[in-house]
Amino acid sequence: MGRKKHIVNLSDKERSELEAIISTGEHRAEDITRARILLKADEGLTDPAICEHLDCSIS
Repeated sequence: MGRKKHIVNLSDKERSELEAIISTGEHRAEDITRARILLKADEGLTDPAICEHLDCSIS
């Protein structure tokens, strides 16, 4: 299990804004991926688990 570098605690408003970015389809793919990463981090997933779930890499 990987360590978490940063703890993410989103407010309800922040979570709603990120979900809107994902669902509208009006944003760049990079922004949508970042929104998904933040939402998964807020759920408590570690960086490696997030990358596995979203098929991305840690850089």
